[in-house]
Amino acid sequence: MGAGEAPPQTPDGYAPELPQGVSMDQLKSDPMFAGFLKGAHAVGLNNKQVSYLLGEFQQRVALMQDQAADPAVAEAELGKVWTTEQQMVRGLTGAFRGTQAFASDAEHAARIDKKFGSDPDFIRLMAKVGAELGEDRLPEGGLNQAETETKDALMRSPAYLDKTHSEHAVTVAKVNRFYQKAHPAQ
Repeated sequence: MGAGEAPPQTPDGYAPELPQGVSMDQLKSDPMFAGFLKGAHAVGLNNKQVSYLLGEFQQRVALMQDQAADPAVAEAELGKVWTTEQQMVRGLTGAFRGTQAFASDAEHAARIDKKFGSDPDFIRLMAKVGAELGEDRLPEGGLNQAETETKDALMRSPAYLDKTHSEHAVTVAKVNRFYQKAHPAQ
């Protein structure tokens, strides 16, 4: 085995140098590594070789997690599918709509976005879900769910409730436009 080190007598005999923050108990109890030490033993790997593989694996996983969380990576990947600005906007809007529709509440939607918001596969999936939901409208114009939520949020804002607020007039005008759209003059 190169350096002359032999594998341990059994898979439980491994005592590799582990990456910082990883314990042997964690490794043995992690389902992702189930069978790893048995497989390493079966092919005759020694502690030094197992240590190397575990360190390299941890580096690769960390790199993949960093890339998965990078919005620029997601945007570049989505740009291959949604090649125009209009397609990108439509896709991202649909993804937002799809996530909002199936999240339990705003807090749940925020957790989903934090967990999957930079995953291009998830974004594309939710865009399809959002597109299937469509922009349902009430028979006489009406407001879609996003517009209703925006109107309601504006009506709860300090700018709407406080006549002395510097943005009061602008906010009231926005709410009035939503009402005019929902209830057009006959």
